[in-house]
Amino acid sequence: MNLSARNASSFSEFQIDAPQLTKILTYPRFSQEEYLLRLKELESLGVTSLYTGGRTMLDGIRIAGKGCVGIVIRAKSGKNTYALKIRRLDANRRTMRDEVRLHTIANAAGVGPRLESCTDNFVLMEFIDGQSIIDWARGEITQEDTRSVIHSILEQCYSLDRAGLDHGELSKIDNHVLVHGQKASIIDFESASTIRKTSNVSAAGQSLLVSGAVANMITRVLPCDRESAIRALKTYKWDQTRVNFENLLALV
Repeated sequence: MNLSARNASSFSEFQIDAPQLTKILTYPRFSQEEYLLRLKELESLGVTSLYTGGRTMLDGIRIAGKGCVGIVIRAKSGKNTYALKIRRLDANRRTMRDEVRLHTIANAAGVGPRLESCTDNFVLMEFIDGQSIIDWARGEITQEDTRSVIHSILEQCYSLDRAGLDHGELSKIDNHVLVHGQKASIIDFESASTIRKTSNVSAAGQSLLVSGAVANMITRVLPCDRESAIRALKTYKWDQTRVNFENLLALV
């Protein structure tokens, strides 16, 4: 799910009870009872308005992102702007509480958008103004920028590995990392787990350096021997030490 504000032609502000937002708040099917409940939850979060706009189109309305569990839209609370994740009515979970628990672990490790508050159906968090890594890689990127972004992502992955939290989606990195300047942010912890063996560095390293659209674009700018990367990733996978991690970083 992409939390990016980029690629949006404009943002339009609506009060939370505006008719235009009913389909967003109760996606994918309208429920009057659920709609009224969710308005109360938004009020409890201090959210006064939502902004349509973003790179994803949903039933004729542009939003910041859409996933299997929720959709993301820009929200105003007080004087600040946040990302608001809205639980889909057809999500495979009844509340967002467990995702928030996992996201909190990521935040404690210095990873992910900063959590602000939550209810059963909403998560209010820092809005990351960046590009999806696939869009960033398609642009004009320098070796210096590329190296900094790769190091930023892998360091965050190492922190997640150390924290015992497996993101679960970094093998499909395109929509799970946002790039802003020479930094990156890992987003969307709806598939995260503290039960699975951690494979954040392994999954992201594969996507960045070995195979896939992002790796192909990155290695044109910053060549990396794929066989060496595969060996380093395998070594780290079996023994997740800082030394083995730094041996991987040294290839970039």
